[in-house]
Amino acid sequence: MVAKRTIKAPDWVDEKELLSLLLSHAATKHEYFASRNRVFETKYGSDYTSFKKRVEEAQDESFTQWDDMIAWESLEAASEQWKTRYEELLACLKS
Repeated sequence: MVAKRTIKAPDWVDEKELLSLLLSHAATKHEYFASRNRVFETKYGSDYTSFKKRVEEAQDESFTQWDDMIAWESLEAASEQWKTRYEELLACLKS
């Protein structure tokens, strides 16, 4: 759902250009967090969901893996949040 919001900007600012800049910013942030996720994917040879399950079900507790899981979880959340923001801005640009 696209919500309408009024942004007060100078007359010389074009709405489509502003949305394009915000779209670019959201894409950059999403890619930043996604690239940080790939570090963990490479390190552990799996995606976050599989890694989390493996850590939680492990017989021997590894504090390093738990720390990585917590960090990875926050990166996953941030990546998804910026992906959602990108999609919302894209919808605004298309409407």
